[in-house]
Formats: sequence, structure tokens, C-alpha cells
Amino acid sequence: MEQVWQDIEHLLIHKDRVITEIAGNGSGPAIAFCAGLHGNEPSGVIALKNVFAYLHRHNIPVNGRLLAFIGNRNALHHKSRYAQEDLNRMWTAANIRKLHNSGFKEQELNPEAVEMIEIDQLLQGFINHLNGQERYFVDLHTTSSPSVPFAAIDKQPQSYDFALQLPIPFVANLDDFLKGTLMHYLDHIKFRALVFEAGMHDDPASVQKHEAIIWLVLGMSGAIEEGLIPNYKGCFTLLQGLSDHPHKVFKILHRHHVADNRKFAMLPGFVNFQVVEQGMPLAIDHGKEVIAPYSGHIFMPLYQEQGADGFFIISRVDSH
Repeated sequence: MEQVWQDIEHLLIHKDRVITEIAGNGSGPAIAFCAGLHGNEPSGVIALKNVFAYLHRHNIPVNGRLLAFIGNRNALHHKSRYAQEDLNRMWTAANIRKLHNSGFKEQELNPEAVEMIEIDQLLQGFINHLNGQERYFVDLHTTSSPSVPFAAIDKQPQSYDFALQLPIPFVANLDDFLKGTLMHYLDHIKFRALVFEAGMHDDPASVQKHEAIIWLVLGMSGAIEEGLIPNYKGCFTLLQGLSDHPHKVFKILHRHHVADNRKFAMLPGFVNFQVVEQGMPLAIDHGKEVIAPYSGHIFMPLYQEQGADGFFIISRVDSH
């Protein structure tokens, strides 16, 4: 992954937040891609750079409007999830009112608040150029534990329909347990929004999986003709073949909140979607054993030094 970080540094030094913006032909979809919202997750940034470099290099026509941008540039520079506050928990109703009305007080302007203001200005400029197009938002992430690719959405009908087209499992009620995500904000201004998690932070294959989802979204949405996408069927097959649960829907049953990272430790060896039984020991928090409150699948176990989500328990659902 060292080369990935070198490429990231090059982007941060020589580019602004926008990786690319394309005002294409026709009245096709408007798609915004974000990566690096957490600064210890570089692979999505490189994947966006690679895909859009291919589009430019081969002069591939775009139907609609595309935007690809970097989330937390400061945290990426420091290879840290965030500096003072998780940027992907800040998009609350109160903070959005500050963005659009009262503004932030000087003492509130930590590094993440500055990033948030710039991202919102970028998105508002993007939206102002739209004229009734279908809107999509894809937020690219990775995880601290081994994982098959998966998506997470809020309970919005347009996002549910979007996620169902993808050959990966997805969790459909993230907004019940996590507040202030950028996806939640975009969802409520009529974007078909989802978070895509490619795999582990330091797995070079995460770049490839991020590229696959970007191509699939470009093709499924009609922004790029499928025949012009390199190995479109291969992208679909790659993601589908990595999961035991393609096209399956899950819901979150439980979230374990971490108040102090220094006093929380997952027990070793858990991976995303692993089956767990009620009563199974999962972690140590403040010196006490944490057991699974329900049977189901463990989801996003925390194996990094920053983050307030220790783990989730999810269960399979067959319909919404």
C-alpha cells in the first residue's frame, strides 16, 4: 500500500479537493463520488483517479454530469481517520443549519468543520447546475477488519432500489444507528445515496473493488454506455463472486458504542458477516467482557484506534 499513499500525497499536493468534474452531453444522471472521508482509507481516492483518468484518456462520452472529490484532505495527509472529529458523523440537522444559515462559531472551526464547509460548497455548486436529472451519490470506504464488499443505505426508497441492482449484500437501516453521515444528508436532498465498503484499509485489492463499483454505477445509471466500460461484466462478476450473500438485504439489530478507544478491544479474528451466537464473547470494554446480545452476523468490528462504533449485530431480511 506504500505506493497508494505516495499517489495520495501527490494528489493532495498538486490537486484541489476535486479529482474531476465532467459536464457531459445530454440529460443523463448527476453522480457525485466521494472518497477519503476518513483519512485512513486511501483506496477509493486512487480508484476514482484511475477511473476518471481512463475516461479522459479514451475520450469516453458522458451522458449527464459527474463529480469525484476527496473528503477529509487534512486527515488523509496524516493517514488518520480524522483530526478532531469524525467528518462522517457531522452532517446533522444542527450543523446543516449552521452551514446554510447561522454559520459556525470561531471556536467550532476545527479541521473537520473546515472540510465540511468546503464539501458543502462544492456540492451546492454541483446541485445548482442540475436540471431535473436523476441524482446519485456514492461514498467510498474501507474497513478495519477483513470484509467482503458491501453497501449501506438509509431507509429511502430511491436508495433501496439503487442498492438492489448491485451484486453485493447491503444493510438497509444505517440511519437508525448512525447519525450525521454525509450519505444521510445527500439522501434527504433526493440523491440515490449509498456507502460502499470495498474491504480492508491496507488491502491493495480494495482499489480494484472500488474501481469495479464506480464502473458499475456509471453503467447502471446510464452515464456511460456499458459497451464503453472496460470489462463491465467482469466488474459485476468480481463483486458478486466475493460474497456468500450477493443481492441480500440485512438490517442492524444492535450497535455497541465505544466511549473510550483506549479501553475497548475487539477480541481477535472477527470478520464482517461472520455468524455469531447470542452470548458469544466479542470484545473487552472498560475491563468487562462484551457479549453478543443477539444471534446474527457481526458487522464492522472495530480494529483501529479511532471510531465510536465497536461493532454491530445484523440479521438477514427478505424484503423491505
